[in-house]
Amino acid sequence: MNLTTALARESVIADALRAIDEAIGDEPPGEQAFRIVAAIKALRPDSSPHVASLERIDYLEALQKSARAAWNGQYADTSIGPECDAVAGLDTPLGRLKMVTWRRIWRGGRIAWASEYYLGDDPVSIAEIRAAGLARRPTTRSRRKG
Repeated sequence: MNLTTALARESVIADALRAIDEAIGDEPPGEQAFRIVAAIKALRPDSSPHVASLERIDYLEALQKSARAAWNGQYADTSIGPECDAVAGLDTPLGRLKMVTWRRIWRGGRIAWASEYYLGDDPVSIAEIRAAGLARRPTTRSRRKG
């Protein structure tokens, strides 16, 4: 992070803390205000993230399972197409990973799942999700010929 970016980040954090202070005013701050202040202060580069577990979590697999379960719970088995979509999301260390999924008819009448992924509000590919360390397993099967 270059100096200009670091100064801009510190300025934004200071503005956010100032806005919270003005919003609280003379009232005694509640637990929620303390959590917000702690979350904003955690954005400073000198504060390191807290590691809750050493076990790697496959966020992509969990997201895919919950999105398909949401779709199956919402629509009948005969509903197919992008107009019948379901959204699922989960929080990751890099932000909220969200998936919009639907079923469509593919070659030969077979059914295929189609999905779009978002990290935060930005579209992201499966390759980018893997590169970020949010997936442990490959998402495609290796098929044997013969």
